[in-house]
Amino acid sequence: MKKTIWAVLIVLMSSTLAAHTTELKVGEKAPNLSLKDSQGNVFTLDSPEFKGKVLSIFYINPDARDLNRHVENALIKDNELDRQTSYKSFNITNLKAGKLPNFVYKSAIKNKREKTGGVILLDYDNTVLNLWGLKNRSDVIVLDKERICRYIYNGKLPPAEVDKLIKVIKEYQVK
Repeated sequence: MKKTIWAVLIVLMSSTLAAHTTELKVGEKAPNLSLKDSQGNVFTLDSPEFKGKVLSIFYINPDARDLNRHVENALIKDNELDRQTSYKSFNITNLKAGKLPNFVYKSAIKNKREKTGGVILLDYDNTVLNLWGLKNRSDVIVLDKERICRYIYNGKLPPAEVDKLIKVIKEYQVK
């Protein structure tokens, strides 16, 4: 009987610990990830496209994909961001959060990738959501060149936050 009780307690404790994720916070190193794009190419935070660059990452619920489009547009228009050597922006689409079948989102992602040439990674099973403790909405994250989180915001960024985000990117792209 005691063995059964201990076994049940161990299982309960293990499942509680496994279900708990640590939320990524400013000042903490982001755990690395491994995701594929729509063409099956694997990317990590150390991939050549990202290595040595400040990263702005848009973690997107596909049903709210336009929530922070104004932020992406502001970043595109800013000529002081050094996209050649020290800054890169990319999207991660949380396919598990969407209400439509994945093929619908993948088609839209393919079209956007072809139009913009940007990197769009696919999260089929909440990998990033669980790894970084994000919410199940749209998040904007900035990682410095050492992959330390320097900015994180959940939801739609108001104008003052867009300015703050750009300022953070500019600060860390020269460090």
